[in-house]
Amino acid sequence: MLFKLIILGAIAYGIYRLMGGKILPDKKSNENENKKLPDDTMVECDTCSTYVSVSEAIKYKDKYYCSTECLEKKKES
Repeated sequence: MLFKLIILGAIAYGIYRLMGGKILPDKKSNENENKKLPDDTMVECDTCSTYVSVSEAIKYKDKYYCSTECLEKKKES
């Protein structure tokens, strides 16, 4: 009986490791989904510090940019 429990535990552990050790969803991914800003919120451009609404801003790597020119400037530097 004890041998069966050890084998069952080893199988369960193997399945857990195959899944990457993630049975439950990450809390961080849920927090990021809930962080969505309303469209009328003003955010600061990471390059030129101008404020623009979220609906008009360009989001790249969790940062906001007022235009494609500012985004390209940031990518170059």
